[in-house]
Amino acid sequence: MHRKVGISVFKSCGRFGRLLKRRSAKYSKRCSARIALLVPLAFLAAVLPGCSRAAEEITLNVEECAGTLREKIAFQDTLTAISDEMIAAIYRIAPEDVVEQQVYVSTGATAEEIAVFEAVDAEAAQRIETAVRQRVTDQKTSFADYLPAELPKLEDPFVFVKGRYVVFCVSDHNEEVKKELKALIK
Repeated sequence: MHRKVGISVFKSCGRFGRLLKRRSAKYSKRCSARIALLVPLAFLAAVLPGCSRAAEEITLNVEECAGTLREKIAFQDTLTAISDEMIAAIYRIAPEDVVEQQVYVSTGATAEEIAVFEAVDAEAAQRIETAVRQRVTDQKTSFADYLPAELPKLEDPFVFVKGRYVVFCVSDHNEEVKKELKALIK
């Protein structure tokens, strides 16, 4: 209705009305162009501060994290800590990439496992994540014939990578692992 009233005003004013109509259209286009520029800028202004927070360094005590997960998550099997040499053998991680590590493995009756790594930097953490994902692939191959009932756990393992930290857990309780980890991150 508003638009019709404006147009009828322009028509009733003759030449002056047509001039006003053109100016109004130009102004409208300029406003639309400005709004089209402001919307993406407003979006970026809202999103970029969130990006800087995501890049903040976190702190995680490796031993405490692995121990807490071992104690608070309901595993079917008994998990035992393994040595740095054994970790290097099964994960094939370059020792120079790791600051600290703690790994608990099952007796072999299940695929359950906990591994927490602090890398020297974010790039090393990415290499550790690749090694963890290779470990999952290796375990799938091992358990496919041995204990196929364990494959669902290996299809959806918990893998968390942020900053210099990598947390890996094979269990039936990914949401609980996530909750416990969230409480441990500083």
